[in-house]
Amino acid sequence: MAKLVIVESPAKAKTIGKYLGDDYEVTASMGHIRDLPASQLGIDVEHGYTPQYISIKGKEKLIKELKSKAKHADGVLLATDPDREGEAIAWHLKDALGLDEGDYERVTFDEITEKAIRAALSQARKIDADLVQAQEARRALDRIVGYLVSPLLSNMLGQNLSAGRVQSVAVRLVVDLERRIVAFKKTNHFGAVVKFDGGVWKAEWDTKPFITEDVPYVHDEALAKQAAGCRQFKVLDSGTDTAREAPPSCFSTSLMLQAASVTLKRDPELTAKDAQKLFEQGAITYIRTDSVNISDEAIAEVRAYAEGQGWKLPDAPRKFKTKAGAQEAHEAIRPAHIDVLEAGEDEHQRKLYALIWKRTVASQLADARYKVNSVT
Repeated sequence: MAKLVIVESPAKAKTIGKYLGDDYEVTASMGHIRDLPASQLGIDVEHGYTPQYISIKGKEKLIKELKSKAKHADGVLLATDPDREGEAIAWHLKDALGLDEGDYERVTFDEITEKAIRAALSQARKIDADLVQAQEARRALDRIVGYLVSPLLSNMLGQNLSAGRVQSVAVRLVVDLERRIVAFKKTNHFGAVVKFDGGVWKAEWDTKPFITEDVPYVHDEALAKQAAGCRQFKVLDSGTDTAREAPPSCFSTSLMLQAASVTLKRDPELTAKDAQKLFEQGAITYIRTDSVNISDEAIAEVRAYAEGQGWKLPDAPRKFKTKAGAQEAHEAIRPAHIDVLEAGEDEHQRKLYALIWKRTVASQLADARYKVNSVT
């Protein structure tokens, strides 16, 4: 009998199935199979905020099929995503399929490559209850705020409004910022700029001799006009320095979404879907991460590739500082294989892959150096 491997999406099942062969049957749960009921709160507030799950409508047949496959399999591997959402899906599968502790193993991988999958199989574990409860807490907060606060808010304001765990806080941040903007007192101050060579380069008036710590701007319009009226200039000092600029880090999830929005003009929600598809195809590593660093093995691959291209490298591999509070359970988003220059099933996925590839390689290259000419 083959072992049953349950992942979340059919695309991922197809990719993993190619690597595992006939000893494994890889199938998909199609995401969550259970959730809180849509027509009621679904949280027992009086008894420890216990969630009351039901099978998602339309998933009954799938659950029955998975239960049958699990019953006839030589063990079950729950291989949903390596985050708290994936851990919760794995727990729901275990519970819905009636699996005992000895009937299943939990496996996770940050990239869909044969090497990563084989390594994950050798490090199988049991479901992490802390991660499951973290997801349950978030889901419960979604439901409590949404179902209990929304009606109250709608009644108070006379509109059909929706409150949420995240958007309620976001609204508060927007309101606080708007209050600061309204309270801000404008100050008119003056400066002057002279353009040379038809605007090829320009110089700014140095106002330091005319300002103080208490009054950091020039308020004297006549003085500014006098400076702006100058047509004869004297060079007091000039020099040429060499400046250097370090490359940016690899992408965390938020950095990837920002870069795709600016560079590719792509909506963050669509970018997230493109990235998920690339991950399921085995092209990139797991897409939900706060980390901006990649593994030592991946760094070695990037440096070897860059060296082969004749690109300059720093003496030591680069490691980047991560923001305080970041959760670094997974490495930064990077190509699964740095020598694969193009990946994706459509134009948007290919452009996103190229962006990730370039950012990953650039992160390990030598600093950019350039000359800076300065004239006073």
